[in-house]
Amino acid sequence: MGLVVVGVFMIIVIVIIHEYWWGNRKAIVPKWPILGMLPRLVCKFPCLHEYATHVLGQSGGTFEFKGPLFSGMDIIATSDPLNFQHITTTHFTNYPKGQASRDIFHDVLGDGIINSDFDLWKFQRRMFQLSTRQHTFNFHSFVAKSLHQHLLNHFLPFLHHATQTQIQVDLQEALQQMVTFDNAILLIFGLDLSSYKFKYSKAEYLNAFNEMEEVAIHRHILPKLYWKLQKLLQIGTEKRLRIARRKFDEFLFQCISLKREQMSLTDDDENDEEGNNNNLGLLAIYMKEKSFSNEFLKDVAINLLAAAKDTLTTGLSWFFWIVATHPNIEAKILGEMKEKLGCNNNNNNNGYYKIEELSKLVYLQATIYETFRLYPPVPFNHRTSIKEDVLPSGHHVKPNQMVFMSFYSSGRMEQVWGKDCLEFKPERWINCEQGNNKFVFVPSHKFPSFYIGPRTCLGKDIALIQMKVLAVNVLKNYCFHVVEGHSVCPNLTFTFSMKYGLKIRVSKRCF
Repeated sequence: MGLVVVGVFMIIVIVIIHEYWWGNRKAIVPKWPILGMLPRLVCKFPCLHEYATHVLGQSGGTFEFKGPLFSGMDIIATSDPLNFQHITTTHFTNYPKGQASRDIFHDVLGDGIINSDFDLWKFQRRMFQLSTRQHTFNFHSFVAKSLHQHLLNHFLPFLHHATQTQIQVDLQEALQQMVTFDNAILLIFGLDLSSYKFKYSKAEYLNAFNEMEEVAIHRHILPKLYWKLQKLLQIGTEKRLRIARRKFDEFLFQCISLKREQMSLTDDDENDEEGNNNNLGLLAIYMKEKSFSNEFLKDVAINLLAAAKDTLTTGLSWFFWIVATHPNIEAKILGEMKEKLGCNNNNNNNGYYKIEELSKLVYLQATIYETFRLYPPVPFNHRTSIKEDVLPSGHHVKPNQMVFMSFYSSGRMEQVWGKDCLEFKPERWINCEQGNNKFVFVPSHKFPSFYIGPRTCLGKDIALIQMKVLAVNVLKNYCFHVVEGHSVCPNLTFTFSMKYGLKIRVSKRCF
């Protein structure tokens, strides 16, 4: 009897192996019985962006991923710009964030704008527009001036110290801890972090925020039942998420309390000595409405913080890496700065340039856009269908099916950007006809770094202003040299951050 059982078992194993081999002879991604394609995805998870680009390139830009049986993980992945346009614009109402996305992100983003749909999303988008468009020029000037002052007070002295001591610097970490986090809090709350004391250090709050994002990204590849059970039992990564969220919530609640106190002492129309409205913090307009709870304000704030801090840190890190490793591009940026801004003159208000002056830097903006094309700050996004649909690529979408859009892969597709798609080439963004360098318009579904359609990033202009202010002030004063042997590769998070940071040495520039 025992031999019969062993024999039957061996036959089953042989049949499974044969079926696996036969069914996957020509498959782009091998599919296992019961488990589907999940084993290969788990294997390739550390290099998911590169693997997705390979698979999408082999499959013509759109691929159907089959998850384990009964897991609900059958996903359509695409890098096709026409599919992007269809999902985000033409059939926008059929592709909300969906319940699956809300489940994954709710413990991090709550009911904020990034994770909301329909009326709640529309309301928050309208509130953001009111915050920035009521006095658009004043707000953009406030962004530029506040960042410039912060650079003079903190970041540039730090770089000067690095040149004196010749220490290695993790530029990505320095940008996050000394520039983007503080500046984001200033823009959201109107608070200068250096003026207040908190329970934990800034580094601990940043680590907590990064921990939350890391856990949420892992929820994408784990069966929902598995991470839900972890959450129920408070073990593993879900326990880490709860601890990190509690710590960061304490920080945000204190910021909200400080902002309420600040607003109670300030008249709506009162201006400071610089002529800037003291209530320009993006959350101020919410706080004027007494009906909003601190819990809701916290959700709004953490979404704005994720958008303002992470994307700027990531974009700047890849930009400075490109400049440091491409001397010809660095020389062209510096030449343009001398020509358009006169950066070799030291009598320019400590290096502050108005927004209309920064807008003349066409090659600098082209370099920023080319950086975003190959290293998009938000490398992917996904939506869930409500009804059955057919994509322009011909792929059928079932009701309640997730569609994964890889912006990283799209920027590296020959059929989208041509044979030189992997070449870093700012000139592709500039029209040089008749000697007038003009920026080339590219439709958002082809260049989705600021997203597409009704959900297009409202902070696009703010992000570009900040990048230009920082680039000009840093590049005219300092040179960056990547430490020999340092590995630069992406980390798998919501944003396209560098896994091991950006280790550099700094030297003074003779400009």
